[in-house]
Amino acid sequence: MTEQEINKFIKRAAKEAALEAVKSALAVVKPAGKGNCYKQTEARLYAYPTLLENIKRYRLDIEDLKREKITEKSKDITSFSVDGIRLTPEERQAGKILAVEIKLQRDKKEVDEINAALKAIEGDEYYSVVAMKYFQKASDEKIAGQIPCAERTVRYNRSRLIKQMALRLYGAEAL
Repeated sequence: MTEQEINKFIKRAAKEAALEAVKSALAVVKPAGKGNCYKQTEARLYAYPTLLENIKRYRLDIEDLKREKITEKSKDITSFSVDGIRLTPEERQAGKILAVEIKLQRDKKEVDEINAALKAIEGDEYYSVVAMKYFQKASDEKIAGQIPCAERTVRYNRSRLIKQMALRLYGAEAL
């Protein structure tokens, strides 16, 4: 084989490997599509109160970890070193705090995104439908009794507002 043939072979193999990597990545990523964005927006809204509670809990956990006395050995907490590197108790403590801070930032980011989408529909007269349905877990019948309007009106306006939020959260993907 000549050097030119070898280079040609290497380029072809690299292209095939890159193509295979892209195909496998696309297979893993589920296309959002219109319906999925709507459902994902609903899932995010249902999770919103829990995320707010998580943020409070994570802040308390971080405070507790910072106040916690660092000891050489703990009988209730065990940690294993994967790399064979021995960590000092201070480093382990810092690692625990960092892990909780990462969770805190992740949930805060999600809450901020949901808040931005909620702010976009805040001025709508049927905004309370979204709040009652997803945060208070009220039925359409109960919401219709409180507004007052027909259940069909509740469903229509909730759907309309969720689509607006999905567009805000997912952009053109929600179209």
